[in-house]
Order: sequence, then C-alpha cells, then structure tokens
Amino acid sequence: MASHCSTHHLLILALLCSCLLVVHSFSLAKEDELLGPFNAIYNLGDIGDSSSSSAADHIAATLNLPSPQPHTQHGTEFFESGLNFATPGATIMSPFFFLKNGIKPPPHSHDLTQIVTFMKFFYKDCFSFHDCGKNKVLRKALIFMDQPGINDYKQAFLNGKSISEASHLVPEVVETIKNSVERLIIEAEAKTIMVSGILPMGCFPVFRTLFPESDSMGKNRCHKGLNLFSKLHNDHLSQAIMELRLKYPEVHIIYADYYKAFMAVLKNHAFLGFKTKTLMKACCGSGDGPFNFDAKKKCGEKGAATCSKRASYLHWDGFRLTPEALENLIDTLFSKKGFVFPEFKFGEETAAAVTRHHSRIHGGVRNMSSIVRHLLFV
Repeated sequence: MASHCSTHHLLILALLCSCLLVVHSFSLAKEDELLGPFNAIYNLGDIGDSSSSSAADHIAATLNLPSPQPHTQHGTEFFESGLNFATPGATIMSPFFFLKNGIKPPPHSHDLTQIVTFMKFFYKDCFSFHDCGKNKVLRKALIFMDQPGINDYKQAFLNGKSISEASHLVPEVVETIKNSVERLIIEAEAKTIMVSGILPMGCFPVFRTLFPESDSMGKNRCHKGLNLFSKLHNDHLSQAIMELRLKYPEVHIIYADYYKAFMAVLKNHAFLGFKTKTLMKACCGSGDGPFNFDAKKKCGEKGAATCSKRASYLHWDGFRLTPEALENLIDTLFSKKGFVFPEFKFGEETAAAVTRHHSRIHGGVRNMSSIVRHLLFV
C-alpha cells in the first residue's frame, strides 16, 4: 500500500512539473492559424485491424478527403491523394530499447521504419511520376502520427512493468517521437504535422484487467494511476511539440488531445448512444470478468465472442475503440474548441466540410435546446 501511494505521489509531482513547463511554453505560441484546404493525409502509426476504419479515415471524412490508401498501392493518383504507412502493432522504439529495459520486444516493426518507407516514396517512387515532388505534394498535405508511444507502453505493461517503472520510459519515448517529427520537417519538408497524445489508458479493458485494484478507481470507473501516467506522457509530448514549434515557426505542428476528447465522449456517452453498463467492457472478448477481456482468449481467438450491438460500446477488443466511438472522438477534436493546440482556424472550404460532417453525426443536436448544445463536451 505504501509503495502504491508513493508511486501515485511521484506521478502527481512529475505531472505538476511538466504542466508548468507546458503552460509557460504555450504562452509563447501562435494562435488562430489558418489551415487548409488539404489535398491528402499521410498516416503513420498502428493500423490496428485493417478491416476496420482508422483515425486517419475519420479525419479524412471530416475534412472531405479520400481515405489514405495502403502505401503498397502504386500510381500518382494514390500517392497524391494520401497514403497509409501504418503497420499492425507498430511501436516508436526499436527492439534494443525494450531489451535494455527488461521488456520482451514486440514482433512488429517500429514506427521509424514507417518513416524510412515514407521517405523512400518521396525520394524514389514519387520522383518516378511526372511532376511529383515532395514540395508540391506535402505543401497541402496533413501528416498524421496516431498515438505514437501507446504500443510501447502497452508492451511494457503486458510484460509486467509497474506504472512507476513505465514512467521512467516516458522521457526517452517522447524524445524519439520528437526526433521523428523533426526528421519529417527537415528531410521531407513537411508543412503540417498533427501528433496525437495517447488515450487515457486507465479507461481501457486491457489495462483495467492488468491493474484491477479497486482503490485506484475514479468516479468515471477508470484507473486513476494509469490515467495519471497517460497525462504524464501527454504533458511531455506537448512540451516537446512546443519546442519544435518554436524552432520551426514556418511549420504547423499540431497537438491533438486524445485524452481530453475521449473523456468528453465518456462524460456524454448516454447522449451519444453508448450504454452505461458496457462503458468498460469490450464488445469482442471472452465474456469473462467485469471487462469482457482475457489475454488468453482475445478477440478473434477460440472462446471469444462479439457483442450484438457494437454501436452501444466504446471499446472493441479491449485495446481499441469501436468505429462509432472513434468517429465521435475525431468529431470532438475538430468540431469543438480546446481539443487541439494551438487553436487554429480552418480555411473557409475546410471549415465547411467539418461543419457538414459534424451535422451528419449529431444531426439531432440541431433540434435540441441551446442549453444542451452548450453543455455538450464541456
């Protein structure tokens, strides 16, 4: 118990220090930047289940763009309309990082190999097409890095690391993310990069199963220690992005606050059609335990089953959100203020696309009172 309290206090202290740095840096940032229209999205990160929609797909739909196609596609029409370089289970760190920290390396390639592939397309494949170059293509493209670092922490926790032990990994993970963003700026000459923070890990079935302590549960039924850990990573990442923004003022580097957006969706789950009794349950799982998650009987394996009403669940398989929850998460990021930094203004064409997409998802909101509209997502 003493060890648990000590870990909790250390995380709070680390959060306070990082928050002070972030607040100081935010005061130096540019506000109300005009962005868009974009022609394409290039996605880096974890592709998850290739049969389901990704965050990049929902962003593309929000901005009225085509979904990024697998990077294995060939042809100018695919390249210039966006590509997906994400790979299943991708980590930001190399296998050596895991070995030196006493963690079994995951079997998947890390995100740096995605950047190498990304560069290859610009320096080789793209230039083989007529009038195709990095300056032309990326000038009006959005490069999206989806939750870099999340799978690194997942691997640590799945291999028995405590929250305190995992917190020591944060500086190196964030520094690697920062270096990756800088490489995209210097070598690819990217003009607009969006990097998302990680979701509140304490609200996910897999991590609630790994850390079942009832005394660590908050009012929202999420694990407080794990959520503090997620905030620790996100605050470090926000600070790193701010440092890059100050170093490269001509580049739009956007931080997407997944944590805050998810908590807004969680708070308003009933309005959005998600059932209270299944908030912490996986739609696809073993059926055992309070979270419908069993590491030995994961979704797709023998003994696991899928729920009949996926749209009423936030969580798909314990690791990932359902497409419905993900769509609401992305809609919240773009249609409400306070979920991306710096606050920016879309160009007229992009703003219109965002408004149309939000109206399609929440058409009923327009018929409700202004009081309800004001309370939603605050």
